[in-house]
Amino acid sequence: MHTVEDPNDENFRDLDNLLSLDPSEEDHVGQGRELALVADELEAIKRAEALAGAQPDRWVNFGVAGDDYADLVRFRRGDS
Repeated sequence: MHTVEDPNDENFRDLDNLLSLDPSEEDHVGQGRELALVADELEAIKRAEALAGAQPDRWVNFGVAGDDYADLVRFRRGDS
């Protein structure tokens, strides 16, 4: 789980390097906090929903998360 600052910048797509809002993570940018360790994907999704309030219809593939973030920034600006 990552609790990070939202730079609101469509050009910032390297989500691993967003600044943490948790001062204890300051030296560990991109690592986040482990909520659970499970054997399969479906159990991981269930745990994320239960432990962190993750929304089942809001999951994205890591490979496109930066592009999705840029789309969100443009949408919030009204550029979509």
